[in-house]
Amino acid sequence: MNMSLDQLLKELSTHKRNIQSIYKLLGEISRLDKNRAENLTKLKARLDKLEETMKNIERESYVQNLKEWIKHYKSILEDTTNRIKRQIGVELENQLKNLGLALSGHYPELRAGLFTIELDFDKWRAVIWYGPKQERLSECLLSTSAIVKQIERVKKELGSGLKEEELLKKLSDAYNRVAGVEKKGEYVPIIKVLTELAYLVQNPRFHQDPRRENYKSYSRADFSYDLFRIRRYQVEAFFPIKVQLKVATREYTRQRTDFLWVPDDENGRGTTYSHLLVEEVQK
Repeated sequence: MNMSLDQLLKELSTHKRNIQSIYKLLGEISRLDKNRAENLTKLKARLDKLEETMKNIERESYVQNLKEWIKHYKSILEDTTNRIKRQIGVELENQLKNLGLALSGHYPELRAGLFTIELDFDKWRAVIWYGPKQERLSECLLSTSAIVKQIERVKKELGSGLKEEELLKKLSDAYNRVAGVEKKGEYVPIIKVLTELAYLVQNPRFHQDPRRENYKSYSRADFSYDLFRIRRYQVEAFFPIKVQLKVATREYTRQRTDFLWVPDDENGRGTTYSHLLVEEVQK
């Protein structure tokens, strides 16, 4: 059966759109390929779209050539991925030393001090966690420079930034708010203390005008790091306020609202706690 003119025009129109789409995709690949390492995810996505578009085109000589090119270019991207996988661990180890952090672990999870670096080679993203994947802190491109920059930032911003003595006073006030008269001298839920302390650590601008733009975020990770600082400070110096933490039993580790992970040392070892006690002590 011979094709009608309308059918022929329709078919040619379809090919025209497909070829224009292929031309556009190849142009985007050419542009992204100038920074191949950082654009692997985008490049792979465009290759997938290119292959899908080609399914609508009849088997012509240029189609076969294009298929062969796609196959070859896929192998190049795979080689690039494997090369970066081999290099990124070494590069991270060298650059994190400048931040005083030692790198350990195996792909896809590496450890650097109080942080876990989760590497997703499929999405070409890295997630920075506090502790052994306790609190998600940040996400960035999977590149050495981006990861180091994020860790440097979160390391600098972690905690309230208050000096230990001032922090202990505010923590004591937060505990007293939760305990009240009836439970003073007893352990209280640690997360309830976090809620109160998050208000007390705000700067004067917030207390004078409690608008959103004046509020400073104070997260679970911030509280955890502040407790770590306090416990270390209490070993090194005397202060008439002592903080004690109760290890969380299985009953209190089922929901995040009942526990908090706190580091034991700078290497990321830690313990999960459910309750907190603040009391005054005599020298």
